[in-house]
Amino acid sequence: MTATLKNYWLTLKHDNMNKLVVALFLSLCTLAGFAQVTSAVDSTQIKIGSAFNLTIKATANEGSKVVFPNQQNIGPFEVLEQSKTDTILDGKRMELIKKYTLTQFDSGAYVVPRLSVYIDGKNHQTNLFNIKVNNVTVDTLKQPMHDIKAQIGSETDTDKLWKYLFGILFSIIAGVVAYFIVKRIQNKNLTEEDLYKTPLEKVTKKLQLLDSKRLVLNGDVKSYYSEMTDVIRDYIEEVFEIPAKESTTSEVIQMLFQTIKTKKIQLSKESINDLKRVLQTADLVKFAKSEPMMNEIEQDRRASEVISVSIDKAIPRFSEEQSERVKLRERRFKKRQQMRLWIPIGVTTLLLFVTSIVYIVQAVRSGVEWSIFASNKSLYEREWVTSDYGFPAVILSTPEALTRVQMPQSDKEKQQSQTSVFAYSNLKTQLIIAIGTTVTQTNDSISLDQMLKYKLDLTAKQYGAKDVTYNAEEFTQDGVRGIRGTGTLVAQNFISGEAIKMQYDMYVFVQQNGIQEVSVLFKEGDEYGAKIDQRIIESIQLNVANTNE
Repeated sequence: MTATLKNYWLTLKHDNMNKLVVALFLSLCTLAGFAQVTSAVDSTQIKIGSAFNLTIKATANEGSKVVFPNQQNIGPFEVLEQSKTDTILDGKRMELIKKYTLTQFDSGAYVVPRLSVYIDGKNHQTNLFNIKVNNVTVDTLKQPMHDIKAQIGSETDTDKLWKYLFGILFSIIAGVVAYFIVKRIQNKNLTEEDLYKTPLEKVTKKLQLLDSKRLVLNGDVKSYYSEMTDVIRDYIEEVFEIPAKESTTSEVIQMLFQTIKTKKIQLSKESINDLKRVLQTADLVKFAKSEPMMNEIEQDRRASEVISVSIDKAIPRFSEEQSERVKLRERRFKKRQQMRLWIPIGVTTLLLFVTSIVYIVQAVRSGVEWSIFASNKSLYEREWVTSDYGFPAVILSTPEALTRVQMPQSDKEKQQSQTSVFAYSNLKTQLIIAIGTTVTQTNDSISLDQMLKYKLDLTAKQYGAKDVTYNAEEFTQDGVRGIRGTGTLVAQNFISGEAIKMQYDMYVFVQQNGIQEVSVLFKEGDEYGAKIDQRIIESIQLNVANTNE
């Protein structure tokens, strides 16, 4: 009896323990179900150099502080891009989404490690993900092998750009230096005649130089009057072309009256009388040893300057009444100015020309194609690039590598699907190539015709096209349903603004886990545009996404 009772209590205790364990397990599962951080990758297998997206979602109360990882590398993977944090509000809760684009350049099996996301200071861990990086297999029968080429510089090669900028700056500096060198040489070789720009400047500066000698204060009035009248006589001789230095005062005044009358120069009689008085006073001082008062000397000095200004005003600069001596000086002055201007310009132009020649030679050697000479023929005949784009990947050969285009998407669209767009556009040659891939769940009920029309409508709106014609045919390639749309549309040239009729060739492929599309637009009637289109279409290879990717 005692043993039976003991066994009963042991059984009851064991059952209660099992219930407790189950209760604890269920409570832990319930807590785990309310985890605030989730993570996912869009692919578990990639090719070397291809990219995949790691998406982290954090759910928290509105106003909580959420800190996502911010690092250049996540485990063995390089972070190519981090998206801005998207926020979706749902009542008093919010969902924050951040995407990381990752890649790896060595084949093998790798693991995306757990990452820390802090919500109000509390650490939450993301999941581990196994990623397989596959080698790219090269079929040398279909894809010919080529020698390794040297790095090709582009039109905006920043490594060499500074050299050409230095060349331009050096050309300008050389021109400035040449200006000062020419000016210095000219000034060094100037005759006394050319030291002054005008006869008035010459007489004014010589009178100022005479004042600086302080001859009057030193008692040498005779020398003062002698030099002063020599300056005035030289000025009159230069301006009126009369032998004033070799003539007496009366002869100078007589010839001056005759010249004024002949050339019809408007010089007042008062100015001539003042000139006569100054010259006569100078004769008395030099020959009769006359000693004028200080105020008379100052008066004669002022009169000399006033007479010079009056004569200069009476005969305007560059007028026909100027003497040959003055005209020659003016011509020499102009020639010196022209040399100061054109020699530096010539030096700068020559150096800029040499810099341009060097740039053109380097550009031609590096294979740069000038946009002004660009043509679809040269694009067709050059070596093409074969690459895969997006996910599910589209493998394509094109004249130039396509570049990723950021497409505006709403938060809802980002949650429903992941779209990648790559494009090449040459407005000079009127050639546009575009590839789009979308990761989304599809089914056989999707109308390919409606989807193609929708894509075509988006393209028409993007380029402001009108008069769109449409032809379509459905087909199957690599087990994937597809549709091809061809036709024409009239679009506006963004450079010239004129309306241009374009041909389009558009392919849309629909598979279980995604949509792939390829579009080519070129000017109608462009022979090489059509050849490029045909070659691109023939190179299309599809990567069929598996359900586990």
